[in-house]
Amino acid sequence: MTNTYKTPFASMRDCFDLSSYLVLGPADTKSRPVPDIVRQALAGGITFVQIRVKPGDARDITEIAQQTADVITQASASGSVPLVIDDRADVAWQCRDMGIKVDGVHIGQDDMNPAEARKLLGPDAIIGLSCKVLDEVKAANSLPAGTIDYIGAGPLHPSTTKPDCIVIGADHKHHTQDTASINALCRESYYPIVVGGGVKLEDLPDLAQTQAAGWFVVSAIAGADDPQATTKAMVDSWNAARAKRG
Repeated sequence: MTNTYKTPFASMRDCFDLSSYLVLGPADTKSRPVPDIVRQALAGGITFVQIRVKPGDARDITEIAQQTADVITQASASGSVPLVIDDRADVAWQCRDMGIKVDGVHIGQDDMNPAEARKLLGPDAIIGLSCKVLDEVKAANSLPAGTIDYIGAGPLHPSTTKPDCIVIGADHKHHTQDTASINALCRESYYPIVVGGGVKLEDLPDLAQTQAAGWFVVSAIAGADDPQATTKAMVDSWNAARAKRG
């Protein structure tokens, strides 16, 4: 039975923007507070935020989520920039139950079953799912309608923040995503796809020519000397390339 619990804030399931998606946690920020990086990224135009804390206990993740949600509210972006938590549907539920504006969860192939996450979090939460190959996208399509809201695919390049995120092809060799594989995933998927994994500024003009809904990054922004300027440059590059594509 689906959870019918209602949080005190409006659902963002029908109004989120995947075009510029930041993933970060304390290990990614060069010892700077996560909320400070998020504040700068928001000023630069980021449209979606995911908190990823590994390893991390529920108390630590909840505290970071509260601080980050506060920053998003202070930036007058709580109605436009969703905040989700990586893997921990239990923590996302706890935050929402506590009145912290966490909008949902992003889960991997080896994490909680998406249908169970939907039952736990109810109809208002955003749920993202990682898929790297066509078979995983097809499995996502076969989930009950309304289970997930978007797919995260990668890596575009080998990633130091997630070295295990690699595609195993039909030839049983390791691969990264390219224009052809990204478009194949997008054509198959019922859901919008955001692509990341080692994405850099120079990748965005080409990535914007694919059918992907957007890009996600960790180090490029969270580890940047000037997160605001870096975010703005990446957002501007993507938007300009998308405008040219028409």
